[in-house]
Amino acid sequence: MHQIDLTRLDLNLLVVFEALFQERHVGRAAKRMALSQSATSHALGRLRQLFDDPLFVRNPRGVEPTLRGRELAEPIAGALAQIRSLMTPTRELVPAKLHRTFRIAVHDYAMAVAIAPLVAALRSQAPGVDLRCVSIHPEKVIDALDRGELDCALGGFYGIQAARVSRTVLFSDRFVGLARRGHPGLRNRKMSLTTFVNTPQVLIAPGGEGRGEIDEALLRTGRERRVAVTAPNFLSVPWLVAGTDLLGVLPGKLAHQLLSSLRLSVFELPVAVEPVTCSFLALAPVARQPDMAWLLDRILRVCAPD
Repeated sequence: MHQIDLTRLDLNLLVVFEALFQERHVGRAAKRMALSQSATSHALGRLRQLFDDPLFVRNPRGVEPTLRGRELAEPIAGALAQIRSLMTPTRELVPAKLHRTFRIAVHDYAMAVAIAPLVAALRSQAPGVDLRCVSIHPEKVIDALDRGELDCALGGFYGIQAARVSRTVLFSDRFVGLARRGHPGLRNRKMSLTTFVNTPQVLIAPGGEGRGEIDEALLRTGRERRVAVTAPNFLSVPWLVAGTDLLGVLPGKLAHQLLSSLRLSVFELPVAVEPVTCSFLALAPVARQPDMAWLLDRILRVCAPD
């Protein structure tokens, strides 16, 4: 196989590729690198010649990577990360002196059980660290990481696979039932499967879906429940349940946090359901950076079982 003569390769071209892949716009990439748009376009032309592929094609919003461009994204990002690490003077990370803003995608469940205790720890250990937490659809998380819009993400991310992404499971949790205190269907904080499926329920469905993990588990027993209300997030469920005879299902960590503030009862589900997991996602080269490795360690500490 023909090998490229590295003495004739301009490594700045890889930096241009990285900027184009993250920005998806020639003008924005040029501004980010302090280059003219024509110089950036010329560099793209050289990249196309180097890899014998268009790499990026125009669309109404800017440019979009080709299949070959997507394939190159991870190895180029990894190579640049290693070069930057090699050229960056080593330093001991001192949390009390760290000044950094982390951009994190997170849903309300992880916000309550992971981010809230993390913030408490940061205020005392690293007061110069700020968090920018945003809600984003799980299917868009990888693209946002690629674009550099996010540093990391916390959530389930079931079915999302990408070799260039580092995934660390933070914790696993079981689903439990949620009902108002004194609900007629509860007997000694337990509920029969028949009562469970015959009682209207709340389903967490950010996109308005009519089915979820509980429905799949019930189908395996030949049962079906009635979903009376769909809710956009976890934290809306307790308020719908507290004042009605509707039932809800939440991860146990969150449900038990809510018991002290609302008149609610938690009960074991009368059907077997797979546990829910919360993971930390970041691009592999980013996850290896000292600041990100430190943040992950802090999150793992606050999520560790008591």
